[in-house]
Amino acid sequence: MNSQSDEELLRPFEEFYRLHFTALSRYVTRRLPASSHDEVIAAAFVVAWKKFASVKSPSLPWLYRIAGFEVAHERRRLGRMPQAVELSDVSVIDKFALEDVMDISSAFTQLNESDQEVLRLLYWEDLTRPEIAEILGCSINTLNVRIHRALERIRGAVSRDELITKNTDQLNNPLKEDS
Repeated sequence: MNSQSDEELLRPFEEFYRLHFTALSRYVTRRLPASSHDEVIAAAFVVAWKKFASVKSPSLPWLYRIAGFEVAHERRRLGRMPQAVELSDVSVIDKFALEDVMDISSAFTQLNESDQEVLRLLYWEDLTRPEIAEILGCSINTLNVRIHRALERIRGAVSRDELITKNTDQLNNPLKEDS
């Protein structure tokens, strides 16, 4: 790439950056500790800049795929699993009881990383199935199977938590007989 084409690409890239920075920031925030956020965002945009000229139509899913590799690299560097999901920027508390949100959050942390990622992309990032398939590098049919399995696993985890809670409550609060 020569400097002339760099200058020609600068304005479209700046628009791309402004358009997608907030979404990418939320994406990274949900996957890594705050101490890694800025470095991973910068690395993802550096890679995007380097590839910007060679991509026919750069999109948010394309940027998420780049960021996904940067997140994986950062996790390896940190040498640990990702933090529990933060639900603070998701407007579920207005729609559902806090107790239900907490049950789902707890169940979510019991899923493997692959299931968590599929559900994050679908529900938190609010992407379409074709966009998610592009990010994950799989067919839509494969994605549909992965979503179905992830939802079954989270339903199972919520059910287990409810069962454990109910049984614990019964042990701690035995029914009093009428006198």
